Amino acid sequence: MIYYFFSFLLIMSIISIIIIVKGPTIWDRLLGLNLFSAKIILLILIFSILFDLPYLLDIAIVYTLFGFIGIIFISRFVKGKGKI
Repeated sequence: MIYYFFSFLLIMSIISIIIIVKGPTIWDRLLGLNLFSAKIILLILIFSILFDLPYLLDIAIVYTLFGFIGIIFISRFVKGKGKI
């Protein structure tokens, strides 16, 4: 059952990568990047629970924080036409 969920998340991650590459606007690409980040975080969390590796939870938290800060900086950069 869990392997079906892994497969589903991997397929959704591939779709997010396609959105990042072929997005019509920069905002669509930014949304695709955010979706991809969320899918990777879910994969890390499920992998951590499945194989009983608690240190991966810390990695997921740090990845979440970096993803959030990165999205904020990129959106401010795009909105400000190059100024942060």
